[in-house]
Amino acid sequence: MAEPRSARARRRRDDGAVIVEFAAAVPFMMLAMALVWQVLLLGITSMYASHGAAEAARQASVTPDDMERIGEEARKRVRPPWDGEDVMTVSVVERDGGRFARVTLAMPIFLPGVTGPWDITGEALVVPEVEPRGTAP
Repeated sequence: MAEPRSARARRRRDDGAVIVEFAAAVPFMMLAMALVWQVLLLGITSMYASHGAAEAARQASVTPDDMERIGEEARKRVRPPWDGEDVMTVSVVERDGGRFARVTLAMPIFLPGVTGPWDITGEALVVPEVEPRGTAP
């Protein structure tokens, strides 16, 4: 049975609508994918900051006065490009009666290695095995 003339004409008028709707939806899909990617980079950066701080705290408990060694050990736990000199800083801070290893990483924007204005910081408590020089026992 043949279609009525008006149904064929209506279908012919709607043929390009799918293409137009898809073209309108593509920017929103790309934006959603970019946001998911940025959240993934945020999570990876946070994970590396936490791992680096834990390793720095472990090393600081053994060699509390050797900041170079503490920094080396923290960088071993962080993959490139997050471990770069201009991206990662390692320090040991004293706060609330304890010592903490602090690793700060520059937050990448869309690509690892392209840093933005934000930093992600991870801290870990240093449990001393050896007293730092210059402190009373």
